Amino acid sequence: MNADSFADLLMLLKQYGPLVLVAAFFLWQGWVRENRMSKRIEHLEDQQRNVLMPLCERCADVIAQNTMMMERLEKALDR
Repeated sequence: MNADSFADLLMLLKQYGPLVLVAAFFLWQGWVRENRMSKRIEHLEDQQRNVLMPLCERCADVIAQNTMMMERLEKALDR
């Protein structure tokens, strides 16, 4: 790199440096926010998988058992 191009680079940094710094800051801030949101979503998905899904399966089993019992009761009452 020769002295002229280095001087041109310094002039560009003086002129546009703060603007580039602000743009880089907002890009970094958005990246950090996206990572936090991704972790929250993963936590909620894990909770759904580990807590809610077994609960829903158990509820479906109970409903099926209640349906069978009601059918048996209806048959017994019809006699």
